[in-house]
Amino acid sequence: MERGLIWVGALLGLVFAGCLSTETLAGETLHMPPEPHEQANFTPQQVQVAEQRLAELEANLVVGNPRKDGIPAIDNPTYVSAQEAEQFMEDDDGIFGIVYQGTAKAFPQKILVWHEIVNDQIAGDRISVTYCPLTGTVMGFRGASLVDGHALTFGTSGKLVNSNLVMYDRQTDSEWPQMLGAAINGPNKGNQLEQFPTIWTTWGRWKARYPNTEVLSLQTGFARDYGYDPYGSYRQTNTYYQQDGPFFPVLASSDALTPKKVVIGIKFEDGSMAAIPKDELRANGILSGTHNDQAFVAIYNRQLEDALVYSRTVGNETLNFRLENQTVDEETGSEWNIWGQATSGELQGTQLRYLDSFDAMWFAWYAYFPDTTIINP
Repeated sequence: MERGLIWVGALLGLVFAGCLSTETLAGETLHMPPEPHEQANFTPQQVQVAEQRLAELEANLVVGNPRKDGIPAIDNPTYVSAQEAEQFMEDDDGIFGIVYQGTAKAFPQKILVWHEIVNDQIAGDRISVTYCPLTGTVMGFRGASLVDGHALTFGTSGKLVNSNLVMYDRQTDSEWPQMLGAAINGPNKGNQLEQFPTIWTTWGRWKARYPNTEVLSLQTGFARDYGYDPYGSYRQTNTYYQQDGPFFPVLASSDALTPKKVVIGIKFEDGSMAAIPKDELRANGILSGTHNDQAFVAIYNRQLEDALVYSRTVGNETLNFRLENQTVDEETGSEWNIWGQATSGELQGTQLRYLDSFDAMWFAWYAYFPDTTIINP
């Protein structure tokens, strides 16, 4: 594959995901990650712009306080049952939840704040769950290189760009800003990682929905105070997570929203970007809209208190969604869950196409994607 194609795909957010396959767990159809797919053709000018953007990001790397691997990734995670996790988890503790290849896992925020990366393997797939507390971003990646197909594992580089975690892969030492999901230098320069959905919710909400979940254990192999968050608390006011701006410099800024306001950032398939203010989406429960002629739906789940975004085009038909007791489409009345699956009705079993989307602090989203559009529900 020509490397320029990957550069543009990474930087312009061109993700041409196929439909997700499905598997059943505890009576619910669960999403499976999309298979790798071909990139589109790009002009030399597009490739040049992408290369310039990579160079700009690399030139603006800054060194944080910890050295390389000073914040140690978890490479050999151990898990306990939901019942065992009750010994160290409170219902209002934050967790990052995934359902991957039919397996539900919960990663406590109070553990990830000290490690930022968990490298794992599920059903033969290398995956990494990553968290940057400075930007409020949780992202799951499949660790397969689109260039050579080698599985990658990640560590913390000790560097930041736009105040965001920069990972490095242990196979080539290339550096990957988390929110970009692409390498900005090294042998993997321009390569893009494949993202899969993550949910940011509370332990009480997650265990109620997924009682058979596995939970990352406190037995990490490191001595850390997992009851203390060095940045403050999302439960309280007047801590880093709510106040003021970023600790480190950013390449672009906007006062359209307050710096720490949480948005759901979306990378559309045409390379455009948008941000939905999360509080406003929570109040509405759903946003069925169109951006640059791309029909999308943001589904907010009140049980889990989080949202994911999908294309609302199924085959040759574009569905329109509304919120009743559940999210339903107006064309058939089928009900849809947060994973973008029809759980009942005429379209039962149908899977919407996932659009890369995740929570982020506004300052960080804008710093990476200043051409973004704000979409209010």
